Amino acid sequence: MLSERDRCQVGQIGPRTTRRNRHREGGPAEDAEWNSPHFIPSFMIRPAVYSRRVARVLITGSSAGIGLAAATALSKQGHEVVLHARNEWRAAEALAAVPLAAGVVVADLASFQETRGMVAEAEKFGRYDTVVLNAGLGLKHATERELTVDGNELTFQVNTLSAYLVTALLSRPRRLIFTSSALAGEGKLDLDDPNFMRKPFQGWQAYLNTKLQLILLALGVGRRLSEVDSIAFDPGWVTTQMTLRNGDGGPLTPDHAGARLARLATTRDVPPDSYDTERPWRPGRDEKDPEKQDGLLALCAQLTGSAL
Repeated sequence: MLSERDRCQVGQIGPRTTRRNRHREGGPAEDAEWNSPHFIPSFMIRPAVYSRRVARVLITGSSAGIGLAAATALSKQGHEVVLHARNEWRAAEALAAVPLAAGVVVADLASFQETRGMVAEAEKFGRYDTVVLNAGLGLKHATERELTVDGNELTFQVNTLSAYLVTALLSRPRRLIFTSSALAGEGKLDLDDPNFMRKPFQGWQAYLNTKLQLILLALGVGRRLSEVDSIAFDPGWVTTQMTLRNGDGGPLTPDHAGARLARLATTRDVPPDSYDTERPWRPGRDEKDPEKQDGLLALCAQLTGSAL
């Protein structure tokens, strides 16, 4: 019978998870996917003891862009990286792009049900040293709001509510990283109408609002959970698939931002104000306001049905 520690090294595969076994001696990798979470072949059992320098990292939104670049950098450094993708074909592409990844979990973060399922599958890889809440959506030119199956405005749920829900449900990691932006300075906190039910919808403003919300979440969670390093990350103006769709190609590459994110995921250092950036803008009085942080945390708990 396996000990609790050994069970953390066993690939228990659910219907929405692909786990990849990588031989520590550098042999060929073998991929497998099963429909039964109870089938545990012997070759999926890993050594129970890892090097102290090896971190287990979960990165949401890691099938492309900055998340994929960070996952690639971390896996090449020898860390155990669990990817996340929105659907099965993106998951297959992500695993092909990061052949050293430990596996991938699949969920459309526009659904609370799928997000909860993703957390349950992610837990099967064991406790994480770092969780990077990187998944994001930006619809800059949208003038009509789109609602999720849960009744929330799409950008708000994918960017903010899903990040909160993963934080609330997943076993506490050593470090949480919320991918935000210096554009948070242009965001507005409206706890009475976060879903644009009464005010006119503007896709760009919805995106800016979530960047502010993510900083508030990072700082608020850090206040609530003293045992967790909770950090907001500003990647800078990066050219990604999302920015290109919005007509906003930036001067930085995903590899540049991904390298910074990989370092932040594994260092013991905490940046000033728990905010990592290369730009002049920093969180000010509003972002550091405990009342605003607690108000947003309460709203997220209400809308997701999960308390922190």
